[in-house]
Amino acid sequence: MRPLRSVFLLVLPILAVLPPAARGADFRLFKNTWGDVIVATDMTKAGKALTPPTPQQPVYFKGMSLGSILGSIPGDREPDIKQLSLFVAEILAKQGYLGARPGAPEPELFLVLQWGYIKPGSEDLLWFLGYDPSKDIAAPTNPNMLGPEVWRRGMRSNAIDTILQDSQNPIYGIIVTAFEFKSAKSAEPVVYWQTRIGLPANGKSMSAALPVMVAAAGPAIGRPADSPVFLDADRIREGQVKLGELKFLDY
Repeated sequence: MRPLRSVFLLVLPILAVLPPAARGADFRLFKNTWGDVIVATDMTKAGKALTPPTPQQPVYFKGMSLGSILGSIPGDREPDIKQLSLFVAEILAKQGYLGARPGAPEPELFLVLQWGYIKPGSEDLLWFLGYDPSKDIAAPTNPNMLGPEVWRRGMRSNAIDTILQDSQNPIYGIIVTAFEFKSAKSAEPVVYWQTRIGLPANGKSMSAALPVMVAAAGPAIGRPADSPVFLDADRIREGQVKLGELKFLDY
């Protein structure tokens, strides 16, 4: 497993509920397909020893938001940091991660949130999207020369093909990292897990894409998986957004 990325800690608003709104039907002349959100989670030995939370048996946390430190481009519409943080907290609550507050049980986790526009070369997008060469039937055995694996490229799985394709172009990315709460601000924080969420950035804005990515990835955040999880961004958009400026209506 590759090392988890280190992060700095800022305040993440928690325990928030976005106001509901009535659903509405919208006419679309041409379907704008976004495809799959890719979710990759790295779990440490300490993280694997934890019992995943459920709404019936929640885990309490405190957190901090780093904002769009993963990158941005001039002219892109970025989400409001507070509103996106509140939305992430709401999605996490549906999975059993509850924000700690006075009178509630002591927090067990410290969650760090960061996001942004990531270009190939500025980050290892193959790592970000969970690529595992041991599961790629056509992975090169020698980077300096072509081998027999080149003839197996047509035998690759759809998952591997999608990761390789998405890694060639900019993506919007979100990282959620979970620390043991008591050690989070120490010199040697204990990391439990890190979930990375990616979606191609073409034809989208950051403010439109990130809420869809969070809503789609919700059930996979902080959950152990042997390989990246692919979740349909268009299913989330069709049921919960309005055409034009993206607006979530319900989860």
